[in-house]
Amino acid sequence: MDGKIDSTFGTFQRDMFESGLAAEIGANGFIIWVAIKTHADFNTGVAWPSIRRLAAITGLADKTVQKVIKELEAASLLRIVQTGNQRTSTRYIARERLDVKLGNKLLCRIVIDYVPQAIKQQLHRISETLKTGERNPEAFSQVEIIPGEGFVWNPQTGTLQGAISIKEMPAKEFATIDAERFAASALGLKMAGIQKKAKAIKK
Repeated sequence: MDGKIDSTFGTFQRDMFESGLAAEIGANGFIIWVAIKTHADFNTGVAWPSIRRLAAITGLADKTVQKVIKELEAASLLRIVQTGNQRTSTRYIARERLDVKLGNKLLCRIVIDYVPQAIKQQLHRISETLKTGERNPEAFSQVEIIPGEGFVWNPQTGTLQGAISIKEMPAKEFATIDAERFAASALGLKMAGIQKKAKAIKK
């Protein structure tokens, strides 16, 4: 009997389906995203599968793969590191995206490069920081913060500035939130404030 089994495993966010991210990028987007991740260098995260290779292993047409790659880049789930030429393939880094919301209001998106040797520890630090609401600059030192509509991210102060109207506050959250926390959300959401609200939403 001739053959081999590759028993290594890849990862993806469990909440991609509950959060609606999987539906947003669609089945083609999801499979190409995973396919690129399987080609990622363990230490750098850089992947360079050709369009032909991605088409062959996913069963999609070349043009579909090219279209999906552009969509993944627009969705902040893929970063092009180096554009290829006739001799070399384009180099990519897949990205993980965490949407922080208050009800249906998008506060910000936390985007992190997928580097296999570091991703588990990085996501754990972010997860723990979100749970405790404590300021942890190290947890967010290698991430990109994309503010939601109506918000501005200040990297110097680690502050997401903006306003949330009472109408946009979920009834459950508004009933349990105290005046101090609401004032913080209305006048300038600091990362700690975002994290506390993200924790409440997850319950």
